[in-house]
Amino acid sequence: MLMLPASSFWSHFLRVNRLDRHCRWLGLPGMEFRARAAWWGKAARPAPHEGIDLLFLVDSRGRRLALPPQALVVPLWEGEVVGLLDDFLGRTVVVRHPCADEQGRTLVSLYAHVEPLVGQGTRVRPDFPVARIAPGKQRGKSGPPAHLHISLAWLAAGYPVRELSWPTLWQNQAVELIDPLPVLPAPAGSAGSSCQ
Repeated sequence: MLMLPASSFWSHFLRVNRLDRHCRWLGLPGMEFRARAAWWGKAARPAPHEGIDLLFLVDSRGRRLALPPQALVVPLWEGEVVGLLDDFLGRTVVVRHPCADEQGRTLVSLYAHVEPLVGQGTRVRPDFPVARIAPGKQRGKSGPPAHLHISLAWLAAGYPVRELSWPTLWQNQAVELIDPLPVLPAPAGSAGSSCQ
């Protein structure tokens, strides 16, 4: 398995949103990759979680804070925007990165529940915002509040991104979802580690 480089996502995210550089994100049960529980209520997810959710921060004093409304979103690495998909809280920006594995698959990152600031075909850098977190479309009292979802996947060569669908992502043979956590700083209070 190809080792992915560490991402500077978190430092750029804090900078573009003018947040304390000592803030860390807070991961709660149900926000992690492959989680079956829904962190916003008692219901179970219909399929394992496809990535990680970012909603809460812990500042340098240990206080829990919500992400700023409509926080700016930066990509994990440089790349090209190859898709803009609808999702249940906003839209999803799909970025293809200049990284391929031994099977010829390309690495894509997906930033869900956002309002895109870039169009398809845009070349992006990790220090430049591609979206802002969408205010969210409430799904009744059980729906999650506005937050950022990040997924990471290997995509089969030649697979048309426009055919990606959130409800079928786990069953799609052209997609291998992978945990984004190893390339990001670990959330506060978690056992995870960051790649430095």
